[in-house]
Amino acid sequence: MFWSKIWLFVIVAAAAVAITVALLLPRPAQRARGDDERQRLVVACDVVAIQMRDSARVQIDVAGAFARQASVVAALEKASEADVLDEARNKAVKELAADTIAEVTGTRPDFAILIDRRGRVVARAGLDEPEYGDTIAGRWLVDDALSGYLRDDLWHADNRLWRVAASPVIKGPTYVGAVVVGNAITKDYAEGLMRPLGAKIAFYADGQNVAASSTIMIDRVTDEHAKLAASGGEMSNDCRANKPFASRSGNDEFSAIVARLPGEAEVQGAFFTVFIPRSKAQGLAATLDAVRKDDMSFANFPWPLVAAGFLAALGIGLALMILETDRPVRKLVADAVQLAKAQIERLPEDQHRGRYGSIARSINIQIDKLAREARAARRDLDQLLGPGDGDGGGGGGLGTLNFGGPPPPRVETVRQPPPPSEFRFSEPLPPPDLDLSTSQPGRVTAPALSSAGSSGSIPKPPPPRPKPAPPPTPSLSAQLAAQSPPQPSMSSPQISPALVMAAPGGLSGLHELLTAEEPIPAIDSPDEEASFRAVFNEFVELKKRCGEPTAGLTLPKFADKLRKNRDDLMAKPGCIGVRFSVYVKDGKAALKATPVK
Repeated sequence: MFWSKIWLFVIVAAAAVAITVALLLPRPAQRARGDDERQRLVVACDVVAIQMRDSARVQIDVAGAFARQASVVAALEKASEADVLDEARNKAVKELAADTIAEVTGTRPDFAILIDRRGRVVARAGLDEPEYGDTIAGRWLVDDALSGYLRDDLWHADNRLWRVAASPVIKGPTYVGAVVVGNAITKDYAEGLMRPLGAKIAFYADGQNVAASSTIMIDRVTDEHAKLAASGGEMSNDCRANKPFASRSGNDEFSAIVARLPGEAEVQGAFFTVFIPRSKAQGLAATLDAVRKDDMSFANFPWPLVAAGFLAALGIGLALMILETDRPVRKLVADAVQLAKAQIERLPEDQHRGRYGSIARSINIQIDKLAREARAARRDLDQLLGPGDGDGGGGGGLGTLNFGGPPPPRVETVRQPPPPSEFRFSEPLPPPDLDLSTSQPGRVTAPALSSAGSSGSIPKPPPPRPKPAPPPTPSLSAQLAAQSPPQPSMSSPQISPALVMAAPGGLSGLHELLTAEEPIPAIDSPDEEASFRAVFNEFVELKKRCGEPTAGLTLPKFADKLRKNRDDLMAKPGCIGVRFSVYVKDGKAALKATPVK
């Protein structure tokens, strides 16, 4: 069975490896898809930053072209010299700004603000047009423009984000004012950013969504921005330094990344998030669902190799099973049949290997044990009966106790268990007036015996004496036991020749007569009687403790039961004694007999 076990181990190990590979393969694929998602988000985030910088550059060019208009320069120069800005001036400059916006080609500004060199708003066009004369100096963008710088910025106003750019208005070496143009971040602008990327974007300020390319609202965005702002890293590295996080919108899952927005809007917590649908976990079941019919075709799957491997494994397994199991079992069965037919006396152990050899050895051990027990039983019978004439120790009868006449014929009898130790052939003969008339079927009729029977003569039977009402005739063994004490030895049996001659079949018939009678009850030794009495007292005491009645329970009946159980157990092979004990079973006193081997 060794190679079969090794082969089974190899097959199981291969199956375990195959299952492990099948369960593990989707995990690297899932990680690869996760890496692809992260790369898509990082690229989308960087592209958004790049496109917003390009848009800012376009706005700066528009603001510069706006500021170089001669009419704008003249209007701001006159406004800067005036102490008070009146409505007429505001109206004239506002119309000038509106006309200038209309002349812009490409992306036109949503609004324009004309500022004199003092930082006062001379006119607004496109947004809050009625308002003028207020000072907006102090904003980073305005101060830099009045100082001669071209720059862009991001403002948050009216719950909207504005991309703004400013340019100084110069006349000769003097700065006479500045022009600010701006565009709102809207849904159309967000969709334009994401159109080539296949992702979605949302802009936030003060914790509120101010513009998005989709109506999807994902969670965890503000929390991730708070972590990012607390980290204190460089704003330009937000897209690459941050890790994508899982977010949900209803039952849909998304992978998202956040990045801060620059300018004044940063102070108000402005940021944007780019997100894409999250790929589902690809376990074994999902991988199998993704298998297509073409994947199982002969062109894409090595079916011949799989079939060859299966047939090879099956053939090797069957061969090992035949060599290590079927053939040894058939050989053992054939030898067992020969043993049953007495063609062989023992199983050939050397012809069987492994556990089958162990089975053969166990059977041979039992055969040897039975043979030893048979020889021991025969020796015990010889010791009890003595060797017979020509018997060779076989114990076929009572041997040399033949008082004249032809020898009794040999009778083949079934082997009986040895008689108890109390049985003796040397017990005294019955009294002369013993009546052996056939009171029962099969009882032998014999003449009256006298004490002279021991000399070998057969006296004439006396005439029958009538008896009025004879008591029940005791058994022969009981009468023999009542006449004389038992002899100390069995080596010299003393049996009357008359009894032998009267018995049918001679000595063998007498033996059958004696053994056919009711067996002589065993006489308990003092120690055994004391043991029975102790068990009886303990049993009665236990029944009282259990609340059971003890009426009718007597020692003689109890001892008879113990003796019967003892004899039954002693008749079994290997039992040399019996130990009795009492115990409680189901709330009642019970008796247990344990064989001693």
